[in-house]
Amino acid sequence: MKYSTTVKIDLPRESVVELFDNQENYHKWQESLMSLELLEGEPGQVGTRTRLVHKMGPRKIDMIETITKREFPDLFVATYEADNGRNEAINRFSILDVNRTQWTIETEFQFTGAMKAMASLMPGIFEKKTQKVMESFKAFVEENKEP
Repeated sequence: MKYSTTVKIDLPRESVVELFDNQENYHKWQESLMSLELLEGEPGQVGTRTRLVHKMGPRKIDMIETITKREFPDLFVATYEADNGRNEAINRFSILDVNRTQWTIETEFQFTGAMKAMASLMPGIFEKKTQKVMESFKAFVEENKEP
């Protein structure tokens, strides 16, 4: 399953990318994130692996993030692997004007087991969740603007 989501942020691209790139900020905009643990590498760099634990409803989802491409300020690509599948997120940051940025994520999921059936029955749920996380990031960065 593939989809693309976009949000426009009222902040210059350099500021958006700086806040996005800081793992210490993840808890401030990823509501479901319970913990993160660096497994290998240097935070934010290609090849780095991080364990992320999210709570989705009553379930805990343990996933491994692997950074596969980092070409800031334009592009950041990572894969996320969990028991029931894998996804790749291609993050693009575009300048709309000097004070506005467009963040687009192209996502491709590959599911296994029960998640494969669920995804085919409710494909929109994943896109809505991604959009919600992006809107949370937008709110976080816009609230933390320098005066």
